[in-house]
Amino acid sequence: MIERYEKAGYLREPFRLFHLNDVTSQEFHLHYHDFDKIILFFGGNVSYLIEGKNYYLEPGDIVLVNRFHLHKPAIDPKIPYDRAVLYISHEFLKKERCEDYDPFRMFHMAADQKDYVLRLPEHAKKRLMSSFQRLEEACADQGYGAQVRRQLLFLEFVAELNRLPDSFDEEEEPIAGAVFHQKNIDILTYLNEHLTDEITVDELADRFYVSKYHMMRQFKAETGYSIHRYVTEKRLIMAKRLLLKDIPVGKVSEQCGFSEYSVFLRAFRKRFGMTPGDYVKEKRGIF
Repeated sequence: MIERYEKAGYLREPFRLFHLNDVTSQEFHLHYHDFDKIILFFGGNVSYLIEGKNYYLEPGDIVLVNRFHLHKPAIDPKIPYDRAVLYISHEFLKKERCEDYDPFRMFHMAADQKDYVLRLPEHAKKRLMSSFQRLEEACADQGYGAQVRRQLLFLEFVAELNRLPDSFDEEEEPIAGAVFHQKNIDILTYLNEHLTDEITVDELADRFYVSKYHMMRQFKAETGYSIHRYVTEKRLIMAKRLLLKDIPVGKVSEQCGFSEYSVFLRAFRKRFGMTPGDYVKEKRGIF
C-alpha cells in the first residue's frame, strides 16, 4: 500500500513507497536515515543538498541518498512538490547480493563519484519509469499474493536501476550537475577518510592551503555544520553501526575517535536522547 510520508523516517518493512504532490512551508534541517532512499522527482521548485553538493532538480531526476549520508531539501512553498519516495531496508536488499549482482551498485557509484542525482537519457528514463509504474500499481493492490508481487516488482525496479550504467552511450551524460566548491568537497572527503584521527582546524587549513576562517565559513554555509560538529555527527553515525555488531560500548567509543568514554556517552545521549545501551535494545526490538 502507498502510505503517507512519515517525518520520523522509521522503516520496519523491506521497503516503503510514497507518491506525494503537495505544498509545504516546512524548513528541513540536515538529517540522515538508517536506510537507503530513492526520490523520483516529477515537479516543483526544489534543490537537494547531499554531502556538501547542492542540486537544483529537474523533472525526471533520480535522487540517490545512501544511508547515513547527510542531506536536506529546500522546497519552494508556492509550487506543488511532486515526487515518489522509496525507503529501502539495507538489510533486506543485502540478501540479494550474489557473485554477479550488487543491489547497491548505483548507491556505491553515487558515493564513489560524489554525484547523487541522475539525469537520465530519454530511453533509459522510459524503461526505468515503466518498471516504477508497475511497482506503484502493485503497491495499491490488496489482492491475493499482493505482498509477494510487490516485493518481486520492487526487486525488478532496483535491478533496472542498477542496469542503467550499461545502457549509456559514451557521449551521454547521466549525472546532473551540482553547485559546490571543490575545495569543500575535498575537505569533506578528507574528514570522512580520517574520522577517527585528531585533526585541528589549523591543520586542516594548512593541508588545503586556505584561510582558516574562510574555510570555516564556507564549510558551515555549504553543509550547515561547523567542522567540529560535522566530525562528531559522523563519528556518532559510525558508533551506531558498530554498536549493532555487538562491539562493547567502550571499544566503540575508542574506535570512533572519542578521546574519552564520558565524552562519547554525553555526545551520544545529547544527539539521540538515549544511551548507547538503550539504542541497541531498541534496534534489537525492531529487527
